[in-house]
Amino acid sequence: MNLDTYRRILAGESRTAVLSPRALWRLTGPDAARYLNGQVTNDVGRLADDHACYAAVCTAKGRMEGDVSIAVHAGEFHLDADPVLRESLGARLEKYLIADDAVFEDVSDLWSLRHVFGATPPPAPEAGFVIAYARFGVPGHDVWVATDANANPVIVGATVEADVIETLRLEHGIPRWGAELTTATLPPEAGPHLLEAISYTKGCYVGQETIARLKSVGHVNRSLVFLQSDSAAFPAPGAKLMHAEHGAGVVTSSGYSPRLEKGIALGYAQRQAAACGASLQADGLHLTVAAPLSNETMP
Repeated sequence: MNLDTYRRILAGESRTAVLSPRALWRLTGPDAARYLNGQVTNDVGRLADDHACYAAVCTAKGRMEGDVSIAVHAGEFHLDADPVLRESLGARLEKYLIADDAVFEDVSDLWSLRHVFGATPPPAPEAGFVIAYARFGVPGHDVWVATDANANPVIVGATVEADVIETLRLEHGIPRWGAELTTATLPPEAGPHLLEAISYTKGCYVGQETIARLKSVGHVNRSLVFLQSDSAAFPAPGAKLMHAEHGAGVVTSSGYSPRLEKGIALGYAQRQAAACGASLQADGLHLTVAAPLSNETMP
């Protein structure tokens, strides 16, 4: 991993990550906000222009069909997700659009997406716009660029390598589709990042009844947890988590944290083993359930 790039990002310097290919959509029309609020877990009605939020898209039974970032620019909604979700999530997001005065478009081939780390907004492209969004847990901005403008892409600072992005994601406990998130996932069990993407006050949306019931019960049977090793070693994804000599869950992602100088991981742990401070084992390593890192935890 490029430690210089990693440390400069944490110090607030501008660096650019090329996110495309991504599944990209645009939702426009008078009913766009009302319709979208009925489809996702977060409250898009509270979004300020040129800002973004994170949300889950669920079945009627509350299981996830995808996760999505939602940006607002000039009164239009722009959504992005993992490219493997382009067909399935696109169809799901358009499924209930029947009598609404709104248009849902797949713009994956017409736009590209970059992310510029740093609190200072990058210059807006001639054919595109900038969205304030701490996508990877640290200050930054998404830059949407029309495909015909890619000859002059917005690159501020050096380009960020994929392993640096993955380290930041893990350190901040951010789940990823295909690793921590699947069609079997219930949003309330997927860790703090997804819990913050659930509105319990905005009213009805697809899956809301199940998610509200889980909140009223007070717990889920398993939770996504941030795990800290007692050494630089880390368990492999798929490793079985043990607690008091009993199976307690599974590791979903792992790596090395330069800030902690220790191995870290994300994984699902059963309720009795998911509290902060709980001691777990995997791959012969001792792991402790802890809070994800924050911007105040500097190298």
